[in-house]
Amino acid sequence: MFDTFSLVHVAAYLGAGLAVGISSIGAGIGEGYIAGNANIAMMKQPKSNDILLRTMLIAQAITETGAIFALVIAMLLLFGGSIVPDANWQRIASLFGAGLVMGAGCLGTGLGIGYPGGQACQGIGRQPRESKTLTANMLIGQALSETSAIFALVIAMLLLYSTPDGNSIVKSFAFIGAAFAMGFGTFGPGFGIGIVAGKTVDGISRFPKQTSVLIRTMFVGAAVSESTSIYALVIAFLLLFVA
Repeated sequence: MFDTFSLVHVAAYLGAGLAVGISSIGAGIGEGYIAGNANIAMMKQPKSNDILLRTMLIAQAITETGAIFALVIAMLLLFGGSIVPDANWQRIASLFGAGLVMGAGCLGTGLGIGYPGGQACQGIGRQPRESKTLTANMLIGQALSETSAIFALVIAMLLLYSTPDGNSIVKSFAFIGAAFAMGFGTFGPGFGIGIVAGKTVDGISRFPKQTSVLIRTMFVGAAVSESTSIYALVIAFLLLFVA
């Protein structure tokens, strides 16, 4: 009923939809959380409206990063030359897996990046004088949370351009397994590191004198939380090139 060339198109189209659709959930919720907390803070500190607006926009821009990664992968799936005439099952699995890993890989990070952004807005509403410190540490925490999405982007690019072609069903499922490993393996670390960063920013706004202790604890906690996404990355590499 379906020839492999048609299935390559189907895999690319489904992958593009999964990439943008799933990633937009996390980014949209995260950005909405930031904006909601910025509005509440503006009611508490009307004189800090400009600072809060700037912080909100910066935080939302970073939260949007994962969705932009997914948009790039979706465009490559649709127009980047990934669909080749010499269709095969491994190419089908690679295209579908690239979309899946990018979409799922940005779900948790979108939520995680949005949380410290919202907490920074709350903190500025509580301590306007600490706005620079709060914004700086918000950015650090968001960057740490974003790491998992970058891992997912790496695997997606490898699936698109570095996996071998062939008709091995076993290898095809290995590619999909790599997408599952990295895609869902990023949800916990991406969201968890965001919680660490958000609570750190909240703590700085409440206890400014404890900033150094809070930042040090954030780095240690984030590093431990990040370890599971590194495990997922290792397994994804093994499934792509060793299995």
